[in-house]
Amino acid sequence: PIAGTSFDKAESVQLTPTTEDIRDICPRFRVLLIGKSGVGKSSLINKAFGVDDALVSHSAPGQAEIEKEIVSIVNQRFVLHDSRGFEPGETSNFDAVCNFILSRNLKPDLKDKLHAIWVCMATPASGSRILETGVEELFRRKKDGDFGEVPMISVFTKFDELVDREVMKLEIANSKLSKKLSDREVFESARQNANKAFEGECVVPFQTSSNVRIPYKAVSTQPGYETTLTDLIEITFKNVQQHVSPEAAVSTAIAQKPNSAVKIEGCIAVGKLRYWRSLASSVNFPGKTLKACLDVIHTDIIEVWNLNDPKLNLKSKEFKALMSNLVEESVQGKVPSSPNKGLATSVPILAAIAGIVGALSGPAAPIVIPIVGAFVFAKWAYDVYRASRSNLEHLMAYIIDLTLVMQNIFWLADAADGTHPTTRRLIKLAFRAYSESDTNGKVHVLIQEHVKAKPFIPGGQDATLEAIEDIIRQCTFTPDEMIKWRQELPPFGPGKKDEPWDLQ
Repeated sequence: PIAGTSFDKAESVQLTPTTEDIRDICPRFRVLLIGKSGVGKSSLINKAFGVDDALVSHSAPGQAEIEKEIVSIVNQRFVLHDSRGFEPGETSNFDAVCNFILSRNLKPDLKDKLHAIWVCMATPASGSRILETGVEELFRRKKDGDFGEVPMISVFTKFDELVDREVMKLEIANSKLSKKLSDREVFESARQNANKAFEGECVVPFQTSSNVRIPYKAVSTQPGYETTLTDLIEITFKNVQQHVSPEAAVSTAIAQKPNSAVKIEGCIAVGKLRYWRSLASSVNFPGKTLKACLDVIHTDIIEVWNLNDPKLNLKSKEFKALMSNLVEESVQGKVPSSPNKGLATSVPILAAIAGIVGALSGPAAPIVIPIVGAFVFAKWAYDVYRASRSNLEHLMAYIIDLTLVMQNIFWLADAADGTHPTTRRLIKLAFRAYSESDTNGKVHVLIQEHVKAKPFIPGGQDATLEAIEDIIRQCTFTPDEMIKWRQELPPFGPGKKDEPWDLQ
């Protein structure tokens, strides 16, 4: 027999992160891209998955290799299959695409099946043909059920060109006005007119000619059109979630780069599969230290965000300890608070965070964490899990706090340049922006209200999972808001050398 304390025994038992199991089942989001060369497939994939060169086919007709798996070392959580579009009177590529989709549907393992199909076509000019004959036939076969449940989504690229057309019209009209519109007003009006034109000139004829309700989105990869990509990601995620499987949906959330809200939904989906369920009376945690429980919870959340973290700062013991101490401060009531009930809208939250970041982000100003012993695990983390209100409050707080801090990190990394590594400085900046925000205090008021209000019955049903989801969603920034407020952030960065965790 092996002698040891209950702490030693609990600590020696390893829990498996749910994302590890998902990786075994569905390691990559697998997408088929269909479209002619020149419609913007490469830039679409680059922006959607945060890579430098998607290497989509620029081959001449007949040379596209649809079976080839295109992967990127920059983002290994997606795999791309590329097919050129359909030429009039040519059937070989159409047959190859159909046969490929059918063969992938027959694969026994989820990882080898297609999870989504993006059919790309340039947003047509007024009066031009909406769909190629081959695409119409492809949609007809989808409607007839030939391709099974794999989601097929129409992606109208180069939407900015339609907006440019409307801008030209407005500029001509504007030149004749005595009180002229500003450039910004011209662009906003042109954007609205382009949306109306797209609905009338593209969507209605598209739905009429295809005779099937295929999800669609007009997109552009040009600056100022970022929300079109986040919308496409959301449409794809929801369709994969509904028609493929929870594991494929999580892989979609992990692989994509622009949409923070889908990252949040991915975190929730992972949590609901195992460790967030029945948190007050978990069947997974008895006999384990809370630190061991936090390790798998932490790993699952970090994995979904799939950030550029070459130094593994997000998985470091210092970052985990920092989060554990934030929870302890919150439980003790040492957080910002407001007399107003409920949570503020995300717009003033973002404004407040932008202000905090501005105050902290000077190049000569190191980020100090005003918590004594912040980078040593809080004492509560070494307790052994048991069904109690205290453990429930601590675990709920860690899940929600970490998810919302990761949202800040995602926003700041994206605001820097989209590929900004998660340096210690950036992490501390995001942490302080959250810990000093009014949202932090309100989150913990809601957690305490839930813990006190629900009758605590070990082994019985509880509403904790629903409460966690509700609190997180109340604090989620929409992608539109994050993009809008990005311009309010001052320049920041790690400088030539990253700073240490502890500066006290």
